[in-house]
Amino acid sequence: MPEYIIAAAAVIAALIIADILIETRIFRVRKYTVHGSEFSKNEKDVKIIVLADLHNRSYGKGNARLIKAIDRAEPDIIIAAGDLLVAKPGREFTVPLDLLANLSQRYPVYYGIGNHEYRLRIYPEKYGTMYEDYMERIKAMGIHVLENRRETIMLGNTPVDIWGIEIDKKYYKRFHDEPMEQGYIESLIGRKDDRYTILIAHNPCYFREYADWGADLVFAGHIHGGIARLPFIGGVASPQVRLFPEYDGGLFEKDRHKMILSRGLGTHTINIRFNNPAELVLVTLKGKA
Repeated sequence: MPEYIIAAAAVIAALIIADILIETRIFRVRKYTVHGSEFSKNEKDVKIIVLADLHNRSYGKGNARLIKAIDRAEPDIIIAAGDLLVAKPGREFTVPLDLLANLSQRYPVYYGIGNHEYRLRIYPEKYGTMYEDYMERIKAMGIHVLENRRETIMLGNTPVDIWGIEIDKKYYKRFHDEPMEQGYIESLIGRKDDRYTILIAHNPCYFREYADWGADLVFAGHIHGGIARLPFIGGVASPQVRLFPEYDGGLFEKDRHKMILSRGLGTHTINIRFNNPAELVLVTLKGKA
């Protein structure tokens, strides 16, 4: 093989490795704007920060860089869309607990359950009381934990229902997308009311079902942006080991319903990112354009 081909291959490999090393240590702020007639009477725009898939990642001591970026955004509320921790026996949750303790002093925080939190709860024989201990700590901070329940709040002058949904473990199976039964979401959380509704749903694969239920705006995570991203194609794989997932990151729409899918702030198991930097999501809600 000619030496220039070997040299070129070595350079490309070095660049890929460098990108992977960098992208597991940095994050970007990705901004979205969502318009709705419900917010037209607000005197100012509503700003929401979305944290997803932190997986115990810390950006600087005490997550100082992440906290600084959040404070700079001046959000009205913070949504935690699940998997701020890693489900592992004996694992400490100092990183997410310290972060939430800091943020909850200044912002209302609404926490939806991801598959890692869910795993702690349904397998006590493996994890003991880790779930109960974690939840006790964050609820003591004033965190609003939404486990198949809602809270109605005012965002500006607009009443909004914020729901958190916790779906069964079968919907997180690897190598297989389990069809969701008709009416399943309603069986968990009932019918949607007339108010504008935000749904925290960690798994984005069921966006159609969330939209059919009536969610106006869905916040999701789980996919980690597809781990590696290819130009013109998108994410390569999901944590459920599905190639080229339909929903990998970004804004998705079905009729008038929208889903904002975070590419996440951390990693687990497959601890790489390529062409896929971690992200903090900032959403601005405005009246109709």
